Amino acid sequence: MRLRNIFVGACAAIAALQAPVAVQAQDIELKMQFASPDGTSWNDMDRRFAAHLDEIMNDRAKFAFFPPNSVTQFKDWLQSTGAGLLDIGFVWHPVLQGKFPQMELFSLPGLSPNQTIATMVYWRMRDQYPELGELFTEEDNVVEIATFVAMGSHLHTAEPIRNLGDMKGKVFGAQDPAGVKVLEELGASASVMVGSDAYLGMQRGTIDGVLSAWGWVNNFKLNEVTDYHLLLNLNPGTYSTVMNKDTWAELTPQEQAHISDLNPVYFFYNTTDSAATATANVSPENIFTLSAEDQAALTETMRPQWAAWVEKANAAGLNGQELLDEAERLMVLYSRN
Repeated sequence: MRLRNIFVGACAAIAALQAPVAVQAQDIELKMQFASPDGTSWNDMDRRFAAHLDEIMNDRAKFAFFPPNSVTQFKDWLQSTGAGLLDIGFVWHPVLQGKFPQMELFSLPGLSPNQTIATMVYWRMRDQYPELGELFTEEDNVVEIATFVAMGSHLHTAEPIRNLGDMKGKVFGAQDPAGVKVLEELGASASVMVGSDAYLGMQRGTIDGVLSAWGWVNNFKLNEVTDYHLLLNLNPGTYSTVMNKDTWAELTPQEQAHISDLNPVYFFYNTTDSAATATANVSPENIFTLSAEDQAALTETMRPQWAAWVEKANAAGLNGQELLDEAERLMVLYSRN
């Protein structure tokens, strides 16, 4: 019995020596640039996202935060993240015209009732149509963390614009090409501008207003240069949060799997905060709505963009009409429930 115990003990000791030793994952520095200054809802949201990510990574994520535009311009965020200048990036799809034709579906004017429903429809349709999620190429060198539909856009101006007729002859910035088309068809001149450029345009008087979501009014401080707001709910943009692919490879499989859990948390924090903050100090008399006649005219003006998107999607190898019909069906379905 004593010899047996010695033998068992020796085997246990050998097994212990041969067992793999758990290696503590190393700390990772994650470089992240803010989209808007401290004190804005987007900035707060990004900090919450970083805190969630650090919790998933068991406190081994060491963040290096950079102010807006200090590392890269808004339009170059994807390229800068793929190149490793940043580890986590924010990609505003409309600024990269033609790269994301499938996401332009969700930016069609008049399709989306609000960003919450539109995002849920997009997530559902990705399951049914995987091509909607094929957004980035090998050359981009990024991994998609999350993709969302943003708020619809409204017209924010220095002088009051109360109806469609007031737009004729004016010059506007818009958050996406679809908005530019609508404004031009309504008799205005327009060009795509990101938030910081739109602020400068308003400040210098080179544009009369900005067609953008309430989130831009708050986070790019457009409320400092605009006083009046015409509610249109047009052309919501879309965006993705991405991570450099080489940085992603440094995460453990468990960390990679858990990051997808951030999707709803990251999104729903943002659905109301920006609009509520942006309108908090706006006088109700300075917020205008369209008459029934103007709304009908605007709807008629928007519909050709839907047909144009179908043709563009077909040319890109997508079934444009089927995708549009399903998106429209789900938008109505989700709005009723």
